[in-house]
Amino acid sequence: MDRRHLFFPAAAIAAAGVLARPARACDPAEMDAYITAVANAAVEPALAALDAALPHATSAERALAERGAALARAAARDGDPKVAVRTAAALARLAGRIEARAGLSPEIGVG
Repeated sequence: MDRRHLFFPAAAIAAAGVLARPARACDPAEMDAYITAVANAAVEPALAALDAALPHATSAERALAERGAALARAAARDGDPKVAVRTAAALARLAGRIEARAGLSPEIGVG
């Protein structure tokens, strides 16, 4: 007897059994804590790089850095990883520009 014709009914019964189970709910507090941790993991290194570059920053760059740092910290705290990561990238670029202008960053050469 050919058993291949039994595959689809058996698969349908298995799928129905899986779908009939109630979905497990995630703990909202645990999810919020994880999202905050992810956002902080992006923000903290950018802020550390910026802090190292700030002694060489102009007053306009300092003001931009303060606004950006406040925004990044608030976004990380409030669980908005998209804003936190986007702002962290902008702050890291700002730190790089400050370091490059001040001649602090090593020259990247080929070979």
